[in-house]
Amino acid sequence: MTTFDEVSVLWAEHLGAFEPDDLREAEDFGRPFMLLDAHLAGCVTSYVGSRRGVLGADQLQMVSDCARDLRTLLPQLRGREGWSYVARLTRIADLILSDHPGTRPLLEH
Repeated sequence: MTTFDEVSVLWAEHLGAFEPDDLREAEDFGRPFMLLDAHLAGCVTSYVGSRRGVLGADQLQMVSDCARDLRTLLPQLRGREGWSYVARLTRIADLILSDHPGTRPLLEH
């Protein structure tokens, strides 16, 4: 399976999932999780919608920033559903970054 295909499958799964209750109040650096989710969603929608996995430099920076923030949020989550939801978004971001030369997924600290 190509990276693009894997992102497409994970994104379809994500779109079919409800945002878990434990994420409704979650914040990262004082910003609501929903804002982080929305920023990444815009980039992933563009990536998948391009049918070639193409993103501009600003979008790639946004994906990188979101991946970093999602990694910060993960250890704070207590519910399994919320953790799985955020882990899937992190995986999607990492895949997108690995699909673009010159960008690298952020490693866990």
